[in-house]
Amino acid sequence: MATEVKPKSNRILLIFGFFLAIVAFGGALLVGRTGGGANSLVTGPRNIPAVVATKDIPASTQITADMVTIAQYSTEQAPPFAYRTKEVVVGKFAAIPIHKDSAIIDYDLVSDASGVQPAKQAFLPIPKGMVAMQIPTGELVGIGGNIQPDDRIDIIVSYNPNPADAKQKTKTQTTFTNLQIIRVGPAGGANARGITSSLTVIVTLQQAQDLKWLLDNTNYKFVLRSVQDYPVPEVPTGITDIDTFNNTYHVK
Repeated sequence: MATEVKPKSNRILLIFGFFLAIVAFGGALLVGRTGGGANSLVTGPRNIPAVVATKDIPASTQITADMVTIAQYSTEQAPPFAYRTKEVVVGKFAAIPIHKDSAIIDYDLVSDASGVQPAKQAFLPIPKGMVAMQIPTGELVGIGGNIQPDDRIDIIVSYNPNPADAKQKTKTQTTFTNLQIIRVGPAGGANARGITSSLTVIVTLQQAQDLKWLLDNTNYKFVLRSVQDYPVPEVPTGITDIDTFNNTYHVK
């Protein structure tokens, strides 16, 4: 005679089976996490070094020992292409801005500052209607390197106005006056007082043309104005030649 299974017994068996399924699923998940597979959520030991920045480092800055430190990463977290020792980065230059706590990788640094891509510079301060012109200079022509940005200079020239005339004498006169210096030396240089090869001045376009002729055809010299004389009206000067010089200084 068959034994009848009561509904209450069925419910107990169903609940017990569901409980066993949950336990089995949890065990499988635990094994998967600790098995070191590709989807593992647990990282390994932190034993891979990487050089990181201890502060924000602007581009073009030479790296010093206090700017970097060593951080340890796990295999899964280690930044690729990062430097592993401080010694290999100290003395190099930041090619780009490097942020604090960032790992320093190979393309962040260059061996020489010339390898840094310069940021776009501000436009030269050229007033409307004027032009900037570079003129050659040197120690003797340029007041021993004492000219600096925003100084004002006058230009004295000596030349023979009419070389074809045997009686014509060399004459000396002040021509350009109160020329404003906006740059000392070439772009990228220090732009400060010192011996250099060029000065950049502000002139009109016609003055630039006349100045070009002066530089090509005369013996010229710069004189540096006192800062107190910038607003003073121009004082006219005469022409100096052998006759006027002898008369002025009583040379016979």
